[in-house]
Amino acid sequence: MTAEKTRLLFAALFACGLTCEFVSAQDFWSTVRVYERLRDGSAEAECRNHANLLVKSIKNATYWAVKMLDSSANFPSGVLEGNVYNLGDFDECLSVDTGHVRGRYCLATLNLLGPASPASKEQQKSRPVHYAHRVPDPYTNAWDQIQNRGERWRFSRDAIKLAVCVPKWCTSLDVQRAMLDVYSTITATMNATLRVEVPEKLCQTKQNFEVSYLDVLFFAVIGILTGTVTAGTILDYGHKKGDLKVCSLWKQILLCWSARKNFMGLSNMEKESDTDLNFLFGIRLFSILLVIACHKVGFTTAGPVKNPSFQEQSFSQLQYMPILHGDLVVDTFFFLAGFLLTVGLLKALRRPISGVKVSVWPLYLFRYLRLTPAYMLTILFYMSVLPKMGSGPLWPVTVVPESEYCRDNWWLNALYLNNYLHVERSCIEQGWYIPCDMHMFVVCAPLVLLVHRRPRIGKALLAALTIVSILAPFLTIWVRDTDAMLLFFLDFLSGSRVHPYFSAVYVKSHVRGSPYLIGVQIGLIYMSRRQTRLSKANSLPLLLIGFAMALATTFSAALFYGNEGAAAASPAARALYGALHRPVWAFALGIIVLAISLGRIGFMRKVLSWKPLVPLSKLSYGAFLVHVVILWYTAGSAREATYNNTFIMILKTMGDTVVTFGVALLLYLSVEAPIRDMAKLALSVRIKMQMDVDGGGGGGGGGEKKGELAMEEMLNSTSEMASNGGVSSSMASNDSGLGSNDPSSAVVNAKHQRPDARSQTDVVLTL
Repeated sequence: MTAEKTRLLFAALFACGLTCEFVSAQDFWSTVRVYERLRDGSAEAECRNHANLLVKSIKNATYWAVKMLDSSANFPSGVLEGNVYNLGDFDECLSVDTGHVRGRYCLATLNLLGPASPASKEQQKSRPVHYAHRVPDPYTNAWDQIQNRGERWRFSRDAIKLAVCVPKWCTSLDVQRAMLDVYSTITATMNATLRVEVPEKLCQTKQNFEVSYLDVLFFAVIGILTGTVTAGTILDYGHKKGDLKVCSLWKQILLCWSARKNFMGLSNMEKESDTDLNFLFGIRLFSILLVIACHKVGFTTAGPVKNPSFQEQSFSQLQYMPILHGDLVVDTFFFLAGFLLTVGLLKALRRPISGVKVSVWPLYLFRYLRLTPAYMLTILFYMSVLPKMGSGPLWPVTVVPESEYCRDNWWLNALYLNNYLHVERSCIEQGWYIPCDMHMFVVCAPLVLLVHRRPRIGKALLAALTIVSILAPFLTIWVRDTDAMLLFFLDFLSGSRVHPYFSAVYVKSHVRGSPYLIGVQIGLIYMSRRQTRLSKANSLPLLLIGFAMALATTFSAALFYGNEGAAAASPAARALYGALHRPVWAFALGIIVLAISLGRIGFMRKVLSWKPLVPLSKLSYGAFLVHVVILWYTAGSAREATYNNTFIMILKTMGDTVVTFGVALLLYLSVEAPIRDMAKLALSVRIKMQMDVDGGGGGGGGGEKKGELAMEEMLNSTSEMASNGGVSSSMASNDSGLGSNDPSSAVVNAKHQRPDARSQTDVVLTL
């Protein structure tokens, strides 16, 4: 076969995607022309020599050269519908290695700037505001559909992602110049200009990763955890039930790590069946599932998609508002955190144990110990293993930066300051929630104590803080002129950390406090009314009112998802909506919680407290930490643009959810539950020592027994209250063997509520 016949054959085989309306037949060989420009251009000698060898080998149909050509991409089809990705074949390119020539995969962005059309401008003015009804005129200029003219809801069609496989010695600048020379001649025929970008980080070769000290540290921690859990489980199997009190201290410590004990505590659902707040397990689980679904939609939409027009249309369809306004589910967790903190702490304070005082300092310490180990292990994974888990065309700009952010700013997460400092490079993107929840807990725990001890002062301060928490987002949105809510447009999805609303409003504790404070108020109402029951005639209308308010708040997002909705609203209107929609949502949840807990709505309570939901609900903290790792991996390792619709997104979300909860179970058994029990054991030892000092050993065996019962009762309350905080912490409050699994955060087992459990010793819970 002659070289000319080979050239024509491969032109027919590999030149796909370029339509005859835009290019002529000679441009089917555009990739080879890029190679020729590399050969004849101003690149370094090594690049020119290898490019020359590549061109000659292609003409001779040499296998390795054709592989490089085959793995390169042409213009994608479906650009008018938003398909701007043609990623070629990443793995095929990197597999080229002759010993002399190695393949290098480069992903270029071809920014197209078409001619301005007076006709299209007039048509744009006459278009209806709501883009769902916008049908392009079939006779209009195609550039009017391709170019982004400031419409935030539209995904970019004028930035084509095009892959090319080049010799290793060619730099990104060499590739950029060659592609500009070749493709500018094509765009010139369309009366358009072209700008080519080839970032150095998106030019990749096959790499062999070196083991770093962080990798050694991570796997050392995993090894220690595995060994400790194994030892604790073996000891537990040889341990007689009920002998925990007579075990030596080291055995009690080791038993805290028993996977058998912790798994049984996770799956044990008998204790939850007698409480009025059982249904909160179901609310928590469905909320974390919605969080995963919302994040899945966002990550998928921001990546390579063949039909972003589907997402564009969803912005105008009411059935998608629960996802597009899914950020409200975060306020569900804030509300539950405030509610459960209040209920748990007040139950502990009102328990008839004389001489026992409650201090907030051990609650702070205990809470930090409960949340931080799993949090830090996840961060260590980000710093070490995550960037080495995979590869892909977009891996260097999706996954690798996440690892770099954690290496730079992990200490801010450890100090719970990552939602205020270096937000643009914060470690773990969803990690802003944990410091928010911690900050609110620090403020509200003493506030609840004040309400209990000085009701008038405490309630007045609570009301004042609630008003301030509503004014804070109003003033922030008005002064900074941001959106009223989190809008899932491309400007947010492609760079959430630097988005004005996200960085200035969404992640700040002082701006997000109103649902938490409303949860505290609803908790006070519940505690004052829990001895009485609402009739079915009263509870059902109350439930319907709550649902109506919640639905109205959810679907009100449609006001800002129109073509001009967000921009047309005045700053004052946006500030007012931004200040009120979250507290209204929290208030609606409060009505629902009161209707179910105090009313006679058996169906809702049974559904939300269904036993299989309970253990899954307890894994929510781990699921919150790890689910984004799976999303990053999927986004970074994508080899081609995907087609999406509602059913496909549901299937993808279900798969990610199963993997997420599987990993969350491992995190729970190896870190969350053992650390929780260790902290409780340390508190119990410290309290016993304090009782011995203050009471001289409790006055003999009877006094010691009374002291132990009092201590255990207080620990049950403390351990639960120390982890009430929504996604980030409320699911960490699952005691297995040493405490209660009650979601009310302070309900003590009935067997402990007896007169001989009262201690005359003044036990102050401080370390």
